[in-house]
Amino acid sequence: MANDPVVLKSNKYGLSLQLDATIPFEDLVRAICEKFATSADFFGETSMILETFGREISTEEGLVIIQAIELNSKIKIILLNENNQYKDTRMLGEIDRFYTDEIFENAKIIRGSVTKTDEITSDSSLIILGDVKSKASVRAKGNIIVLGSLDGSCHAGYPDNTGCYIVAGELNSKDIHIGTVTGEIKLQEKWSLRVRRSKEEPIGISVWNHELLAEPLSSGLLKRIK
Repeated sequence: MANDPVVLKSNKYGLSLQLDATIPFEDLVRAICEKFATSADFFGETSMILETFGREISTEEGLVIIQAIELNSKIKIILLNENNQYKDTRMLGEIDRFYTDEIFENAKIIRGSVTKTDEITSDSSLIILGDVKSKASVRAKGNIIVLGSLDGSCHAGYPDNTGCYIVAGELNSKDIHIGTVTGEIKLQEKWSLRVRRSKEEPIGISVWNHELLAEPLSSGLLKRIK
């Protein structure tokens, strides 16, 4: 590692980054920029899961590493796997609780979309690295995160835990349950115009005053859930 502070290795689901633990972080970032700039044509335009090992990195350092990769290549990092914890990079810096929640320790991860009449269940939380199609059904005792479009049936906090939440990259389904609460999903009024302008922003759904309430993830809704 002394001569090469960053070593790239492919794995089944994406890319592994072996990082030198001895050099200053600034030098490491510079090496990452150079590595991916020279490898940009090889990787092309793709999305992948990034795994890091060999060096302990903080949440903030993880963000910097992801930015260094994305600015010097056409790679989009969708999940960061660091110390066996999956972190959704679209939500980094927005939901601090994600890094202490049990969701990334115990969650069932579906690497792809849930299609047709598939029924997926989890005894903890559920992370779906794709879409939930219109005739599909997903159910979890904990939280549910859908990185893509949520069109099918979704039940978080099954059967009666209303303290859970659902996150979707795009929300189209009306068949949503959190614990014992279901029905119309109300959009927080002060954010309604913002949601129309920022369709790509993930939506968080939680129970508020015995109703399902949706807000853009950046509004901080999930930070307020106890």
